[in-house]
Amino acid sequence: MPAHELLLTAGSRRLRCELWRPDPTRHGSGPHPGVLLLHELFGLTDNVRDDARRLADAGYLALAPDLFSDGGQVRYCLKQFFSMEGLLNKATSEGNREVGDLLDQLAAHPMCNGRIGMVGQCLTGGFVLQMARRPDMAAPVVFHHSLGVHGGGLPDADARAVRGPVLGHFAAFDPVACPRGRRERLKEILGDRLEAHVYEGVGHGIRSLYRNRPPSDRAWDRTMAFLDRHLRVDVNGAGPPST
Repeated sequence: MPAHELLLTAGSRRLRCELWRPDPTRHGSGPHPGVLLLHELFGLTDNVRDDARRLADAGYLALAPDLFSDGGQVRYCLKQFFSMEGLLNKATSEGNREVGDLLDQLAAHPMCNGRIGMVGQCLTGGFVLQMARRPDMAAPVVFHHSLGVHGGGLPDADARAVRGPVLGHFAAFDPVACPRGRRERLKEILGDRLEAHVYEGVGHGIRSLYRNRPPSDRAWDRTMAFLDRHLRVDVNGAGPPST
């Protein structure tokens, strides 16, 4: 089904968003689990839209915001990388407050059943880690986070408050944007709350620059399995039916 375009308020901004809905002939009228899909530095590209479409095809209500739509890419990145709150990925940063607002609206949408997950990458990956502290965040997925330049990608005290589980995808060689020391520190703090996968043969941009390569495909398959495992839970707590 084509995306439904809408404007949502996030913090002090109005953002253009695309809502990708499951086909009711295949998945019923809902409500459905919701997934917030955040783009990386390249913006809301056709690659991101393709992943949103895949989520909807699998039965998820997928919300894909254009974080650059109110103010532009340069202004947004400057706010994230040239403020101490943004650079350290603090919970009080403007970026995290906006993402929290988007999650609230996704969870409250009439077509969402209140079970929510999210996917963030590069520029937006650190937001996933902060949102993993929310009591309603059931399935957070991070791809090689670039914000949070100290420690594991967020303040240690915040990392200890992550509820878990978290799925993490990292490139084996990513010395600038998400170096090995950052992911190792995150693994040290989160312990078995982090399911971490490191991919050889790719660099930063697993779902963009290295799209359609085997490591990227494996990362997406693992993402879908993780979402299915943690979002497809019935009222009795049972997971998805086995096939």
